[in-house]
Amino acid sequence: MEKFTEFYKAFENGSIAADQYWPLWRSIWDSSSHFTSYFGGDTAARDSVLSTLFSQHVHLRSAFMSSEENAKLASLPEHVDIFRGGQQGNIAGWSWTLEREYAEYCARSGATDNRPLLAFVSSLPSSAVLAYLEKEGFSELIVDPLTVTIETGDYGRIVFERI
Repeated sequence: MEKFTEFYKAFENGSIAADQYWPLWRSIWDSSSHFTSYFGGDTAARDSVLSTLFSQHVHLRSAFMSSEENAKLASLPEHVDIFRGGQQGNIAGWSWTLEREYAEYCARSGATDNRPLLAFVSSLPSSAVLAYLEKEGFSELIVDPLTVTIETGDYGRIVFERI
């Protein structure tokens, strides 16, 4: 998380040039995991900061992705079914996938409470996907968790399943 700390300080100081922002943010995203730990488990603080970071220089956001990833994002259908694996405490998050089996793997490997949980959102407008990344042969979709909460109800059906 040291790289994230440095990046976030530079962001707050306004010292990252717009044309360097997204490639740098991607390298930080790829090298970091479990952003919640950086915020001491405070998901509200995490979501606020990540939302701010993903809201910068939106017109240049394509630089966060490779040309292949940009093409895959552009080719998504109007509505997608997405999955996220975890446990009760971390089921709301930024990283989702199109592949159920990958989400199940993530749920089982990351459920320290031995109660893996799968979140499934059907018919999410693809316009809600901020980025499409390729990770180990699977898709990683960056989606603001506030767009897929039960409370918002703005998007398709949300199902939680113990696996």
